[in-house]
Amino acid sequence: MPAVPASTPALLEEDAGAEAAEAAARLASGPGFWTEWLADLGRVGLLEELLADDVVGRALAEAPTAHKRDRVLTAKMTVICVLVACLFPGAGYDQVLAAAFGLPGLRRPPGAGVPTGSAFSQARKLLGEQVMKKIFELDAAVPDADLGIGLLWKGLEVTAIDGTTMELARNDVLDGEFGTPADGARPLLRVTAHVRTATFRWIAAAIGGYHDGENALADELEDSFRPGMLNLADRGFFSMFRWLRFSGAGADLAWRVKNGAKSVPARTLEVLPDGSELVILHESGGMHARRRKDAPASRPGRLPATAARLVAFTVTTVTASGKRKTTRMRVLTTLLDHEAFPAMDIAVLYAERWQIEIAFLHLKKTVRGPRRPLRGQSPELARQEAWALLLIHNMTAAAAARAAGTAGLDPGLIPFTAVLGLIRSHVTARTCCEHCGRRPAGLLASLNTAILALPRHRQGRQRTSGRTPGERKTRHTEDVTYTISITKSNLPEWDTSPKT
Repeated sequence: MPAVPASTPALLEEDAGAEAAEAAARLASGPGFWTEWLADLGRVGLLEELLADDVVGRALAEAPTAHKRDRVLTAKMTVICVLVACLFPGAGYDQVLAAAFGLPGLRRPPGAGVPTGSAFSQARKLLGEQVMKKIFELDAAVPDADLGIGLLWKGLEVTAIDGTTMELARNDVLDGEFGTPADGARPLLRVTAHVRTATFRWIAAAIGGYHDGENALADELEDSFRPGMLNLADRGFFSMFRWLRFSGAGADLAWRVKNGAKSVPARTLEVLPDGSELVILHESGGMHARRRKDAPASRPGRLPATAARLVAFTVTTVTASGKRKTTRMRVLTTLLDHEAFPAMDIAVLYAERWQIEIAFLHLKKTVRGPRRPLRGQSPELARQEAWALLLIHNMTAAAAARAAGTAGLDPGLIPFTAVLGLIRSHVTARTCCEHCGRRPAGLLASLNTAILALPRHRQGRQRTSGRTPGERKTRHTEDVTYTISITKSNLPEWDTSPKT
């Protein structure tokens, strides 16, 4: 982003004089000027074009009216400035404001200068958290099909849930609100999110503190589960109560569960021809007692037994240097038809769960920047910024998906980091023609063309590297081959003998 120096009184006086002279000259040019001026006021900027239709206006319609007295940093302009600040996380507030107020389709009243950083800080407080959260929710509700992407697995949209944390500024208020992992560490904000694996676009998210567990935040995502969806989740998310609620919304589930025989309240009813097992889930006395303890007022009854299908398999990894590793996995699914959904297909599909890890990598490393704490100095501003970062991530993923849809490509072939760089460059492009003074049109079309001109990821390449920072220092990234084998689980069998 180009550096923009902080405004000084002398510069403001010079700019005000130049603006007054330009206005007088245009006024003398006749009524044609006003037609062009009104058309220019109705034009939206690139950031708004990257969002779903009028989500900013719809969100602000439900917001408080605290900004109405401010002629410059209105509620809408504050939203744009927050987005620009998250789009350029390394820029200072003066740079952010200079870039935001130069965007096409956005304007300030005649004679008004660019606000100061302190004015923006106050405007962020007036805006609060809920407006940015609402904009994210409205934008995230747009399905992939509306962007031209119809990638389905056996007629189902594949999604995944998981959680991550983000570092915050050091202060006692944030420490008390969000919590820290250890003495002297930064406070951490926790995000649990639901993502579309085809496009890396978030469907929903829940934000809490470090000590709020991923499972507790995942329960807030229940309303984002619906028919036609197949959700993948890691082994920490399974509980029978959550399984029944989420599948009861109509979504199909394929959740990894722990390998211990007693870790899942299930018994094998039948081994199916493809090697998977039809199982019966039943709530144990201990599980029921814990639920009664967590909700003493409602005194919940025992959960009903329900059928599910268990796919147990091993994944053998062999690297180019000959290193071999075998991992045992068990995936519990609501897809009971072994002919329509063979065990091997489910085992192969489960690798798609890793897409949410890539999405979190994009969010934390590419959008926010590595090890960069959030700017917000209060809990509400920290959450506001987190929603804005999720929104910038979705806008970038949507731009890639929209371009891919026009060309009939898999969105996974388009590099996320390069698309974000193009958005940044288009946002900061010269906003007015130096000859006629008109603002440019067609920035979104230009962005789509630039995205499709990017080099694409290679398909089918399988590589592996160390999982931890320490391992990555000693293990180079290598080509790898995977072998999947369906195995029998260690679950006890369901006793079907008649009771005497």
